Amino acid sequence: MVMINLISLVLRLLSFWATGNGQSIAIGHLPVVLADKQGIVHLVYGQDSTIYYATYSPTLTVVKPAVAVATLPNLVASAKRGPQLAITDQTIVITAVNKIGDIFAYALDRRTGKWSRAVPVNDVPAIAKEGFQAVAGAGKNVFHAVWLDLRGDKRNKIMGAISRDGGRNWSANKVIYQSPDGSVCECCKVSVKASDTDVYVQFRNWLGGSRDLYLAHSTDGGISYAPARKVGTGTWKLNACPMDGGTVVLTANGPLTVWRRENTLYSCIPGDTEQPIANGRNVTAAAGADGSVMAWDENGMVWAKYGGESAIALGKGQMPSLTVVGQTAVCAWENEGQVMMGVVTLPKK
Repeated sequence: MVMINLISLVLRLLSFWATGNGQSIAIGHLPVVLADKQGIVHLVYGQDSTIYYATYSPTLTVVKPAVAVATLPNLVASAKRGPQLAITDQTIVITAVNKIGDIFAYALDRRTGKWSRAVPVNDVPAIAKEGFQAVAGAGKNVFHAVWLDLRGDKRNKIMGAISRDGGRNWSANKVIYQSPDGSVCECCKVSVKASDTDVYVQFRNWLGGSRDLYLAHSTDGGISYAPARKVGTGTWKLNACPMDGGTVVLTANGPLTVWRRENTLYSCIPGDTEQPIANGRNVTAAAGADGSVMAWDENGMVWAKYGGESAIALGKGQMPSLTVVGQTAVCAWENEGQVMMGVVTLPKK
């Protein structure tokens, strides 16, 4: 078990707020943060073959020790391939993949505080070998998992599964998208966000030699998807994988996508022209009450930007994850095997 000392964490986060420097809170890789409706921040990360989970309040009044959820031999936790996190009112679900290419889900009953055993998500063994997978809660104990899948033709396609009982059982797997050129981009993060029956899946495609972002949308809770649509108007001809997939977030005005093309990061409302954010990679975003916050890394430094405000440096590291609680943005990232975290107070518009 990794213990997070309450007093030291409070001092560290207050120091970050004053100086702009994030601080290490644990040894681990690829942290993911996500806030629930009650304003509690949930954190998951991997270390060796162990999956760790912790919660705390951004007001720093409650900090709980990280707990070891499970040991998954040969856990994959590198290059955005680490354990993923999703939340509903009743359940918290963590999904993780091993080097063999099998995805497992772990469900926490929020009433009892007990974790379930590992449950397989993919119904054909050893087909998620790239290790890119994501999960989202849709409400009423419904969860959607998506991943890069090699089944059938050994070409990567976007596959999905649905759990309607809080992550304890998963549906037969369904192809969400398969490239007519054979494979989607083979080493880029896939992301999924859901609200009730709306499900959005973002991925980097590989069509005609271009590595552009596409968005698939389901309006019937993941039963069917409309044809995936390219995001933005530009294109990126590239005979290599950029290993950078961006993310999609749900805002009050609908989905917002953020992603990278060459060395420029963009945000884009589907159907509109993309807008440049900054130079960098590994961009992510979170929706707040007054707008979206974005974070990314460039040259070994993690940056954050809110609306029209100037970008601020959060600290050394890479692969940020971001969530918003009220007027507070919480960012977690990795730096040399350390889980880093910091909070930023957002100005009101």
